[in-house]
Amino acid sequence: MSIKLIASDLDATFLKNDKTFNEVLFQEVLDKLHAKGGQFVVATGNHVQKVQDYFKNFDGQYQLIANNGAEVILDGKLTHVWSVPEDVPAIIDKLADKYVDQIQLGVSFVAADKAFAIVKRPNDEQLEFSKKYFENLTIIQSVTEINEPILKISLVLPDLEYEFMREVKLLLGNRIHVTTSGYGAIDIVNSEVNKANALSYIADTLHISPSEIMAFGDGLNDLEMLEYVGQPFAMTNSDQELFQHDFSRSVTDNDNDGVLKTILEKL
Repeated sequence: MSIKLIASDLDATFLKNDKTFNEVLFQEVLDKLHAKGGQFVVATGNHVQKVQDYFKNFDGQYQLIANNGAEVILDGKLTHVWSVPEDVPAIIDKLADKYVDQIQLGVSFVAADKAFAIVKRPNDEQLEFSKKYFENLTIIQSVTEINEPILKISLVLPDLEYEFMREVKLLLGNRIHVTTSGYGAIDIVNSEVNKANALSYIADTLHISPSEIMAFGDGLNDLEMLEYVGQPFAMTNSDQELFQHDFSRSVTDNDNDGVLKTILEKL
């Protein structure tokens, strides 16, 4: 079976721990893949601008699933967006107040081309990091200042992420999808949003079957995507939970070009 689509998560999967990747090896992979008529998909919890920064030398050579599947960008155009129900930002903001002593900075609300943040625990260093991480970040006092669809709500609660996620599920049930990308990071998105649904949208658009797709991931927010594709690979450095599933393993970890080396071996 030929591989027509290869999708990869970024953090702790495609990217090394210092947030770089082997650009020479990636170009080799892209050239081989494109020569066979295949395409590469970046599938990440990151927002669009962040991904474009990482891949500035590869403009036009990849497709993109951003914000854990809330946005699909095909051939440089935003083709699909899923936002959370309008009342959800206020509900999450109120719940976050319960965890004000443990939350790393505050709650971020990501829209298509900008982001908002309510700071719960002032920390200049983290705020500077957030401003670099989120495109067009505006600090607000209340969710009433947001007047556009929100694609993703994010916060970081080290060691308490599963407790917070349980509370979110109790409050909102199947109205939303809540996941963690590890290290205490929590993402809340539309109930239809996960990387698998976004990848399925791309596959349908390009007339590709799941059996013709290879995918790589390391965290629980990659689980649906790995279950959806015909050739799933869990990174050797994955969340232990992924090892409970019947996925292949990458030939090495993210810090040693695991994704790229596995692709070259399989291609």
